[in-house]
Amino acid sequence: MFKALRRYLWVSQSFLSRHSRLIWRTAGIILGVILLFFLFARYLPTPKQSYRIARVGKYNLVDLPIDIQNEVSLGLVTVDDEGVVHPALASQFSLSDDGLTYTFTLDPQLSWHNGTRVVHADITYNFNDVEVSSGSDTVIYKLKEPFAPFYSAVSKPLLKKNKFGVGEYRITKSVLGNGVLQKLIIESDTVRKIYKFYPTESSALTAYKLGEVDIVDGLTLYPESFNSDPTTSINNSQISRRHTVLFFNNNDSILTSKPTRQALAYAIKDKTHGSTRQPSPISINSWAYNPLVKTYDFDLPRAQNLFNQENPNKNSVKLEIKTMLSYLDLAESIASDWREAFGVEVSVKVVSNIADDYQILLADFAPPTDPDQYTIWHSTQPTNFTHYSNLKVDQLLEDGRRTSNLKLRRELYQDFQRFLLEDSPAVFLFASNSYTLERKPIF
Repeated sequence: MFKALRRYLWVSQSFLSRHSRLIWRTAGIILGVILLFFLFARYLPTPKQSYRIARVGKYNLVDLPIDIQNEVSLGLVTVDDEGVVHPALASQFSLSDDGLTYTFTLDPQLSWHNGTRVVHADITYNFNDVEVSSGSDTVIYKLKEPFAPFYSAVSKPLLKKNKFGVGEYRITKSVLGNGVLQKLIIESDTVRKIYKFYPTESSALTAYKLGEVDIVDGLTLYPESFNSDPTTSINNSQISRRHTVLFFNNNDSILTSKPTRQALAYAIKDKTHGSTRQPSPISINSWAYNPLVKTYDFDLPRAQNLFNQENPNKNSVKLEIKTMLSYLDLAESIASDWREAFGVEVSVKVVSNIADDYQILLADFAPPTDPDQYTIWHSTQPTNFTHYSNLKVDQLLEDGRRTSNLKLRRELYQDFQRFLLEDSPAVFLFASNSYTLERKPIF
């Protein structure tokens, strides 16, 4: 054994002494390659993580989903949930003492994705009855009357030539068909998102089954058929800026009665449906939310007392709830509560779109980022589809959009919520659910 070991050592020494120059040269080359790799590794292209995502809806490059807009670009400013305005494309901004003139100074350090600097000509908001002027690095808007939500209006992200933004992601490809977006690819330094757009949730789910996409985002119906699929995960999230609401037609012969509307609100047993309660038209996350609003928690004796006083002849009372398919189960549950509480006829009808000819409507409600809801509840507005009318609420809405002082605006909108919910032109239920279908990674 020792003889074999000595022979092995002798052969090794002989080989090293004979080929030492070649060995050192080879080692030097290998070491040099390793050093070069570490020096230049950061300059080498790295594969991006790709996501193929289905979205439901009809969009174009001017009106992308807001989450995609925010990934790609910025508006002149941003407004947080506390109502505080922050710089974005504009590094500075100011409002004149009379509340009419907004001046924005553009950030000289910002450039679009094509490398060109952000200049005043790129700021392309189109507002009616607003005078626009500009300097070398400023944009000035002069309004005819004060409009406090104006900062929210100019927080909408902008694209230069409908393509170039200033955000983390840039648009690298878009495909349109008949003016409607079919496909959109956005990329950051490490991630590529491939969005494909479908007209309905069923068509998006079919695309998922066929392997065209790996994620289906923003489903309103729970995808039960995938419950037993081991390759798929289903995630549920609640959307704070989309609420589920039961709207009353305040012109209806039965629902024109405030006590009747209040009775129907009190008689609903479950106002959460497993989600976060949203008792007000203004989101609970908003700086203007009033936590002391009337919530109409289930109170059967009170509901029956109010209803019976207003409707002594129950046989003449017939109620109909119209809703979308995604809310059918909830509508049936509410109808059952009312039948049990009042002994009246209540029917449920599934509709494909929202029309004016409704008595009671169960639907999604997307409150604006700013608490201003003038167009929804003011009695003069054609978009006031509940036909609600209250002079006090009208005045509060008018004052709220004229006042730029944040403290005073909060007080006005808290009063607005208090008076509106006392009248109960609608029952505000919960934060709407959204489901995401995602293919599990295979390791």
